[in-house]
Amino acid sequence: MHMDLSGTYTFDTNQEAVWNILMDPDAIAKAIPGVDQFVPIEGETDSWRVQMKVSVSAINGKYGGTIQLSDKEPPNQYRLNVTGEGQQSIIGGSALIHLDYNEAEQQTILHWDAEANISGKLARIGQRVVKAAANMMANRFFGSLADQIQEAEGRKENQ
Repeated sequence: MHMDLSGTYTFDTNQEAVWNILMDPDAIAKAIPGVDQFVPIEGETDSWRVQMKVSVSAINGKYGGTIQLSDKEPPNQYRLNVTGEGQQSIIGGSALIHLDYNEAEQQTILHWDAEANISGKLARIGQRVVKAAANMMANRFFGSLADQIQEAEGRKENQ
């Protein structure tokens, strides 16, 4: 099953802060819902092996795979490549992440456009359910990153 997904997320901070957290492996690991393991792949840059437990709608179970960042154009955009398998399913895809700063509002708008190929049990669940789960997980991920930025900015202001 092929799926196209897209969305936006608004961060109440500058573009540099958003870019920096998107490039921070510790922040990424902390933000991925259900992550159990997030370790660098030896000999590769911007690549990690991931183990996670997903509990969204009918998509429950343990999944393993890789995450890789590529095509970086700091601080504007990059590509996120993902492969994974678990629960008798195989997932592969990529997302273009693009940042726009709205100076008047002092907000950074993150736009993401993704395509995914899914086979196995997940594909049989249906595109509507999988798409809703993916959007929910994306919002949790970006929301966690926004919280981490606010925490870091709060610490700087209190020093």
